[in-house]
Amino acid sequence: MIRSIYFERYKKVLIAACVLVIGSCLFNAVNQNNRWKNAYNDPNDKQFYEEHKESLSSSWDNVEMKEVPFASYKDYRQEQLIFYSIGSPDSFYTQEGVTFEILLKASNYSKMFPYVSNFSYMSEAFLLLFVPLIGFLLFFIDQKTGFNQFLFSLGASRKELFKKKLLYVALPFLLSILVGQSLYAVLIHTLIPAPYMNATLGQLFTSVISNFCLLSFMFTSSAFIGSMVGNIVFGPLTWAVYWWLMLNFPRSVYSVGNLIYTAKQITHKQFPETLFVSSVGKMGGHWWMNLLFILLGSLLMFWAFKKYQTISLENDNAYLLHKKSRWPIWGIMTLFTSFILNTSFFDPWLYFFSEKIYGQVDISISSPILSNITVTLIVGLICAFIIFFRGFTKTLTRALNKLNQRTG
Repeated sequence: MIRSIYFERYKKVLIAACVLVIGSCLFNAVNQNNRWKNAYNDPNDKQFYEEHKESLSSSWDNVEMKEVPFASYKDYRQEQLIFYSIGSPDSFYTQEGVTFEILLKASNYSKMFPYVSNFSYMSEAFLLLFVPLIGFLLFFIDQKTGFNQFLFSLGASRKELFKKKLLYVALPFLLSILVGQSLYAVLIHTLIPAPYMNATLGQLFTSVISNFCLLSFMFTSSAFIGSMVGNIVFGPLTWAVYWWLMLNFPRSVYSVGNLIYTAKQITHKQFPETLFVSSVGKMGGHWWMNLLFILLGSLLMFWAFKKYQTISLENDNAYLLHKKSRWPIWGIMTLFTSFILNTSFFDPWLYFFSEKIYGQVDISISSPILSNITVTLIVGLICAFIIFFRGFTKTLTRALNKLNQRTG
């Protein structure tokens, strides 16, 4: 009975969402292939090389500390058409002996290098928005449309309702990501000629798994948020802020890694930006990061599963549906937000280490510590105000609704 109810309610939307996911993956493959073909057939390419060959460089000479120009148009063309290269800045990797000839060979691969496609397009980022959005709506939409009230009146246990929603709705959607990205890997490997496709099919499928684990975590973490919040204004706003922070999370992690390198005076290389595989390509990520994403996503789903059994319809418009979760949620929100702000936007440590180590300036460590504490306290107070002062969210929601009615 529950399966038929879920199918009846979600069938059309689920099919549309799965088709959209698979379609976007196929579109990315076709689009990138077209971009590569346009570069290959560019009639002005040779003229551009002849006019700018003095300023075009193929590599960096570490002995003479200068850029090395291309030896010929053939070398220039081959480097322009190769499908995967190392992300910028590449000077760190040329110092480690990574040459274009090494990159050109598909079997040559290192987990330390952030490979990127030379023909990527903005449409690749679509899944980074669409997948977590569907995750958030998985539980939130039923809470706000009153469908939960109908489900709870069926007599079935809430454990069964939760499990079967994941089985019949979430699982098919997640599988469509795996199917779509697998089709993309096969297509792009087939469409791009072998001399320029410098990635093996095995490397691409490894990237598919890593990308799937990342997207699965974004889906489950968003579903967790959707199952915990109830306010029609602050619920979606919370998810939107989380999504924006999540997009900046890799940069924060890499920033911390580079700060550690700076503190240890490791200047010949940068922290490897290979932990988060946001799109399918040559970069395969790390197995332990995939395991971490699956583990964290499972823990959040288990938390949501336990709390789903105690949802009270009386708290329908509360910011948090579960009062007992306020303190741990506050702690997670504060630490996660302040970590990203302190490392990506208000990073005082980079200046401190630069002055201390390279500038030989006697600078106090209290300044960056005080800056971090200040940002964390401000974030903590804002999060506490939203979570613990229910009257504030109620009043602001009412005011926003009135404003919408007037403008509408």
